[in-house]
Amino acid sequence: MLSARLVGNRARAIGLATAERVLGKCAPFTAARTITFALRMSGVRIGGASIFWGMPTLAGPGDVSSRLRIGTYCGFNVRTYFELDGEITIGDHVAVGQDVMFLTRTYDTSHAEQRGGTTGSAPIVVGNGAWLGARCLIMPGVKIGAGSVIGASVVVTKDVPDNILLMGSRRVSLAKWR
Repeated sequence: MLSARLVGNRARAIGLATAERVLGKCAPFTAARTITFALRMSGVRIGGASIFWGMPTLAGPGDVSSRLRIGTYCGFNVRTYFELDGEITIGDHVAVGQDVMFLTRTYDTSHAEQRGGTTGSAPIVVGNGAWLGARCLIMPGVKIGAGSVIGASVVVTKDVPDNILLMGSRRVSLAKWR
């Protein structure tokens, strides 16, 4: 049983590498359905009607495909980067702008002699209906609440509650505008 699992993981890794090599050369917005299909075939759990407008980068040790879960009706713009040392879970109806990075790797910085010491990971969760602007950086262990909007080029280091507009360090409640 263990050997069958290893063979399956290896096949998915080879499939993902092949998809990245072949589909990564396609012009943005030209092979969206094929890219999404290839990601599903390599083991990424992607809900129905979700689409990638360019081949994302999936980085991390081992079977990275098994640590990415995407809901339904999500859209991912070009050059999305997933660092999959830990799990990334994205809810339904999430819009992701171009050049967005999801980082799950953590470092033990408690030793002055070696700040980039022991590595670990922390999961990222994005709630239903969130919108992540272009060039956002989502740091390890962050939870973005349902209906929240993250402005362009914002580095998200702390949890974001539901229905919040985050622009830099400024948080504005979207609930009061309804």
